[in-house]
Amino acid sequence: MNRYIYILLGLMLCGVLAGCGEAESRARISKAEREARRKADSAALKIGVMPTEDCLPILVAKEKRLFDTLGVDVRLRKYHALSECREALEKKRVEGAVIDSTLMKELKDKGQNLEGAMSTNLTWKFLTARKSRITRLAQLSDKFIAADSHGDSHVLASKAIDSLVMKKKMHIFIIQVEDPAVRLDMLTNGNIDAALLPEPFATIAQKRGARWIKEVKSSPRGVLAMRSEALKHKTRQQQLSLFKKAIGMANDSIRRFGREKYSELLNY
Repeated sequence: MNRYIYILLGLMLCGVLAGCGEAESRARISKAEREARRKADSAALKIGVMPTEDCLPILVAKEKRLFDTLGVDVRLRKYHALSECREALEKKRVEGAVIDSTLMKELKDKGQNLEGAMSTNLTWKFLTARKSRITRLAQLSDKFIAADSHGDSHVLASKAIDSLVMKKKMHIFIIQVEDPAVRLDMLTNGNIDAALLPEPFATIAQKRGARWIKEVKSSPRGVLAMRSEALKHKTRQQQLSLFKKAIGMANDSIRRFGREKYSELLNY
C-alpha cells in the first residue's frame, strides 16, 4: 500500500515540476515577445492624429494598408485633442503629429525642435448655439466662447472679439475646452454660446442648428509637425518619404470615391 502512495506522490511531484517548467518557459517567451514588440514599436514611424477631416488621408492610408504596401511600418497614435498631440510631441511618444502651424510655432518658441513635413487642410468655423440666436459678432456681449487653450482656434477666437472689446467695451469670455467633440456637445446643448470647431464637427453642429458666423475667416493651417531629432536618421527620412507617398495615394482614393466613403474612420 505504501508503495502505491509513494508512486502516486512521485507522479504528483513530477506534474508540479513539469507545470513549473512550462510556466517558466511561457514567462521567458512572453518576456521575449514583449521585448520584440518594444523594439518593433521603437523602430516604427509613430504619428499622432485626431478624428478631424485633415487627418482623413492618413487614416485612409492605414485602413487600406498603403503603408504596408510600400514597406513602411507606420503606427498611428489616435488622440482626441490638439493638447494630446502637443503632449505626445513634447514627451517624445511620437515622431510626428498633426497639429496647426500656430501651435507648432508656439512649441518652437518654447524650445521644441520641430519641422513641418507637410501641410493639411485643417480649418475652423466660428459657430454659435441655436438657442443663443446670435448671427453676428457684435451680438457676443457677455457670451462664452469655447476654443483650444493654444493654437490657431484660440487665436481666431481672440482676434474675433478683441476689436469688439476695445471699441464697444464688451465682456466676452474664452473658455478652454480641448476636445472638439466635447465642444460640439456643449454648443449644441446650449451650455456655451459659441465655439471654434474643425471639420467634421463643424458640419455636425450646423446640422444640429448651430449658426456659422462667416465674419471669422479661417484658411487651412494644419501641419504635420515632426521632431527634428527623429529626422536626423536616414531610416526615419526614408520612412517619412514613403509615408508621404502613401498619403498621396490615399488622397487619390478620396478624390475618386469621395470623403463620405471613408467618413466612418473619423469615429474612433
